Amino acid sequence: MFKYNGLMSNESSIPQAAPLVSLLTEHQADLWAYIITQMPGSPDVADVLQKTNLTIWTKQSEFTPGTNFRAWAFTIARFEILAHLKKHKRGNWLVFSDELIEVMGTETAEAIPDTSTRLHLLEQCMGKLRQSHRELVNQRYMSADGLARYAASVGRSESSLYVTLHRVRATLRKCIEKGLQHGFGGMQNEGRAES
Repeated sequence: MFKYNGLMSNESSIPQAAPLVSLLTEHQADLWAYIITQMPGSPDVADVLQKTNLTIWTKQSEFTPGTNFRAWAFTIARFEILAHLKKHKRGNWLVFSDELIEVMGTETAEAIPDTSTRLHLLEQCMGKLRQSHRELVNQRYMSADGLARYAASVGRSESSLYVTLHRVRATLRKCIEKGLQHGFGGMQNEGRAES
């Protein structure tokens, strides 16, 4: 047994926790988006997210593998939001009834797209781009070097690369939106994305 931040943990339970850690990591952006939509403008969003993560960790034995982790985590987040709002009622904050928060929470959870689906669609759409466009996107978002150095290496002006990058991002956005509209699996048999 070892103690971390006040919690007791059995070292042998760490490998068993790997699936939970993977699911929690995969849905972290979704949880953040869900909490921030329920507490717009609040400086306490990060605190509620941290409490949500801690509660998910301590209640992991209540989660049934193979069921909807996202829905389970959102439910925990909703209760953490309610607890936080009750604890921190402020004169300058508009506090809604529990029923309204419940309705808003349910509708918000349904409205927030699953980030993992969007990321997978992004990978598929990137694969449909011309090689030169993939290199440009990777250079812009994955490289420490700026576009000026890349522009010199490919013999183009930096401004022309920004124009191309704008068009490529628009193409990727359309491709992802189309994938979301047609359902995730519909993207695999489509032709190459516009260039």
